Amino acid sequence: MLLGMKRGMLLVLLALLATPAAAKIYKWVMPDGRIVYSDTPPVEGAKEVKLPPLQVYHAKPITAPAGNGAPSKKKAAAAYREFSVAAPENDSVVRDNGGIVTVRLKLVPPLRPGHQIEILLDGKTVGTGTATGLTLTNVDRGTHTLSAVVRDATGAEVARAPGSTFHLKHTFIRRPKKPASP
Repeated sequence: MLLGMKRGMLLVLLALLATPAAAKIYKWVMPDGRIVYSDTPPVEGAKEVKLPPLQVYHAKPITAPAGNGAPSKKKAAAAYREFSVAAPENDSVVRDNGGIVTVRLKLVPPLRPGHQIEILLDGKTVGTGTATGLTLTNVDRGTHTLSAVVRDATGAEVARAPGSTFHLKHTFIRRPKKPASP
């Protein structure tokens, strides 16, 4: 019974919230002791309930931030006319038993102050810094993708070099088989 009354009160209160702000709300007590709320007084003795004004929130308008002199991402990207992986060339074969791969990047104009280059092998960072070259060691045999990204001081991507795929093969020298002993 108590749970039903609480649920009924909750429904009545929710209904009150849904009514227009200008509507009058009435309250009365039924012969069995239940309290009833309504927007129309169905019985004599119903009293008007004074509700507090509705709480309203007015958000501040969104304005674009004033220019702080920092170049936009599009403008910064335009600062590099060319950014590519120069070596190893795309679809080239690198033959090295030690898994050594020499990476060279082409960047025109040179790296801007505050920018860094991140070199990625198969999507994983293998080097960061300001140099446009790097020697990778212990690279496994197989096909790999090499790419690079220029990042500004905040770490935001400014330019991305198109990926270059290369194939690392180990040199294998076949030795002639010894002749079978008679």
